[in-house]
Amino acid sequence: MPPGSGGCDLACQTKIIIDGDSIAKLFESTCEGIERFLDKGGSFQNSDKILAKLIAAEDAAYEFQRAVLEGMGYNGPWPKCLSL
Repeated sequence: MPPGSGGCDLACQTKIIIDGDSIAKLFESTCEGIERFLDKGGSFQNSDKILAKLIAAEDAAYEFQRAVLEGMGYNGPWPKCLSL
């Protein structure tokens, strides 16, 4: 089904699952790499850029969570982090 059509067939559902798993694993492996890097004495030269990207990702993750909950029919109440 085309994006925005309101329905989600098996292909759409599968895409959501695959993309969600992919992103979760990407963040998990990146964070594990960060921990190893820092544990071995590493230091970031671009920590401001990394932090800005991380904050944007955090905001996007909450927006994603809210969209999922709304897609499931939940309409609140919402905690502050999900109040867009």
